[in-house]
Amino acid sequence: MFKRIDRVKSCGIFESYQWDSALPDLGRINVIYGHNGAGKTSLANAFDGLRHADDGQGHTRVSVTLADGAGIRTTEFADDAVFDRVHVFSEGYVNRSHRFTSGSAEMDAVLTIGERPVDAEERLDRLRTELKEKTRQRDEATAAEREAIRTVERAYVRVSQEVVDVASRAGGRWRSRGNFSAGEVRKAFAGSHDDWFELSEENFRDLTGIINSDKSEMLPDLAFVVEVRADLEQRLRTALSTTPSTVILNTLAAQPEATSWVDAGRHLHTEIDVCIFCGSDLTEDRKALIDQHFSNEVERLQAVLTSIADELDGIITSSDRTLAAIPSRGLLYEDLRSRYDQAAEVARTELATLREWANDMKGRVQTKASNVLRAVDSSVASVPAVAFADLLSLCREHNARVESHEDLVKSAAQRIERHYLKQSEAEVTAQTGLAAEKRRVVKNLDFELEQCSTDIATIENVEGDPMPTAKVLTDEVARLLGRSELVFKTVDGRYHVTRFGEPAVGLSAGERTAITLVHFFECVARFDATSGKPIVIIDDPVSSLDSGIFMGVSTYIWTEAVVKDHIEQLILLTHNFELFRQWDIQVEGLHRGGKRLVELYPARFFEIRSQHVSIAGSSKRRPALRSWPPSEEVRKKVRSTYLHAFISVAEVLQKLQTDDSMENRLDAQLLFPNVVRRMLESFLAFKRPEWVGDLGKAMRNSAELLTDAGYRGDANALRLRLTRYAHAYSHGEDPSTDRTVSPDEVETAIRAAFEFMHTIDPAHFNGLCEAAKLNSSALLPDPLPELVDEAGTLAAVEPLQAG
Repeated sequence: MFKRIDRVKSCGIFESYQWDSALPDLGRINVIYGHNGAGKTSLANAFDGLRHADDGQGHTRVSVTLADGAGIRTTEFADDAVFDRVHVFSEGYVNRSHRFTSGSAEMDAVLTIGERPVDAEERLDRLRTELKEKTRQRDEATAAEREAIRTVERAYVRVSQEVVDVASRAGGRWRSRGNFSAGEVRKAFAGSHDDWFELSEENFRDLTGIINSDKSEMLPDLAFVVEVRADLEQRLRTALSTTPSTVILNTLAAQPEATSWVDAGRHLHTEIDVCIFCGSDLTEDRKALIDQHFSNEVERLQAVLTSIADELDGIITSSDRTLAAIPSRGLLYEDLRSRYDQAAEVARTELATLREWANDMKGRVQTKASNVLRAVDSSVASVPAVAFADLLSLCREHNARVESHEDLVKSAAQRIERHYLKQSEAEVTAQTGLAAEKRRVVKNLDFELEQCSTDIATIENVEGDPMPTAKVLTDEVARLLGRSELVFKTVDGRYHVTRFGEPAVGLSAGERTAITLVHFFECVARFDATSGKPIVIIDDPVSSLDSGIFMGVSTYIWTEAVVKDHIEQLILLTHNFELFRQWDIQVEGLHRGGKRLVELYPARFFEIRSQHVSIAGSSKRRPALRSWPPSEEVRKKVRSTYLHAFISVAEVLQKLQTDDSMENRLDAQLLFPNVVRRMLESFLAFKRPEWVGDLGKAMRNSAELLTDAGYRGDANALRLRLTRYAHAYSHGEDPSTDRTVSPDEVETAIRAAFEFMHTIDPAHFNGLCEAAKLNSSALLPDPLPELVDEAGTLAAVEPLQAG
């Protein structure tokens, strides 16, 4: 069942229609009222096009929300099986299904019933060709689906082989293809892909090395730290540039190389007066001079220099020891060895540079210490940096890997696995999607093939005429018309219609409508409801009916669509307010039967109006649906069709007073001639019942009523003007197309109608205004100005003659 008409495009004035969210959902019974030109036929044609569009693409112009056993869904301009259940009674149905000919005395008047006859054998040939083509398409889709599945399976096998080839030494799930099988790859593809990524060549090589490496021995703790005090440079500079304050012996000044020999020997001559070396006398004065030369400052500086020399010697020793402690290349993991070569070379260079610097500094310190009074080069280069960070880091990495070798190998294997999974992801995803798409195609084709086979079997085995029987048509049309002169006979798939045994020549509009409507509902009743009951849309079933069968048609539709239980949903479109009103009354009476009937027969009433909107600088008509009634007070008022017509005409006049635009004038011109006509007919029937049935005659006679009521204008001009307006665009007795009302005179014409009624019966007119809560003076034209003639008598100004 349709819940909403979500969107309609390119269907008459339904150019880009969208369902108003404020509207209620459609019910089982739906009645839509609208004046001529409001869009009813466009809407009916949109539904009819779902299966009968010339281009076969009617579904691409209509999107509806459906409620069925599968839940609520929206077609979104796609084809849907439910459209097979849609039956539309409209001009399109009549044109497709019925052909009336005038006939002659020698020939039968033939009414062709049913969809245009198609030879059964031709249809069988077409169905068989279609069956063959769809079978071929299904085979191709099945083969494509299988090939896509095989491609996916081959990808699973390939990934399994690739991972095992690289990661088998990791053991565990990667030990063999029996462990890491194509099934395991399939499971991986069914899970999350978030941590999959491809490795660079370098990363792939490193991870492969980890997997293939044996567990190595831990490297011993390395004494790779050569300690150099931070103030060594400054202390060296100070010591080398310092000269102690003392008395310098002339002999040592001339021969400084003897300083250390004299310094060592002076301690041997403390208690003797003869020089051991030369045998000369050694006086006390000479000893004092020697002691002054070698003062405490000298001793202190010598002590500092000695300490620094020892410190430098320690640096040299540490450098040698560290150099010897650098591990052999073969002790590291194989994949670390290429990095080791450069790191070890850097470390050796740094140590050699430091050792060379320490040796140089040590020689200068020792030279200074041998004669602190001697001037030596005191410039000191910065201590060479010895960090060999890369080598230390490499050794720590090696030891960490030794410590967690199993975890690292497992992690490397996982990353290798994800690498190969990622490499195949695009192919597997594409082929899986292709297989799913082909599977859907196969499923749809299976359904279509089943339908095609069923249709072939039905045609091949059919017995009898699937059309409504001639007796049913004869009986139902007779009941509807209230007379039985029309009789139907079947001849070669057609119905011959006779009247009193003679060819039925010149069927009236009412007779044709009754015949086609009965046939339509008979076809609906014989619809195969295996996949769901029919959804019926009826467009203006009483637009040109004989007045005698109006209520009969309404009752017939009610019986077929509501009383009987073979129709799922009805959408009835009408411009006839009396029909709309009667259905409102009938539904209200039905719902008074209790909550169960309200739930069983939910009903919705709508009004469809057209309005002018500006699109790309031009004015276009667009339809708008609104729920009806706007209030219960309005419903009570319009239970009288006469009062409803009066209110409708007054509303359009008020709209023109508010905005006298061309769009509003066109709306009034298009929508209201029939309403004005009905209002005037009802008014004159109230005043003079004997004039009912001939509006032209009644309007001619009304000139006398105007004159008797004291109308001060030209009574004939007023009644002629109203007669012309009442016939324009209406379903009236005068079909002339050259009698139209200009949009520029719509407002004055409507005021003229109200003036006509007010003049003839002001009390009646004011009563209508009071019932509708309208200001009567706002509906009437301005009073005619009055002049005083030469005789002093009041005289009304005559209006321009019209008509």
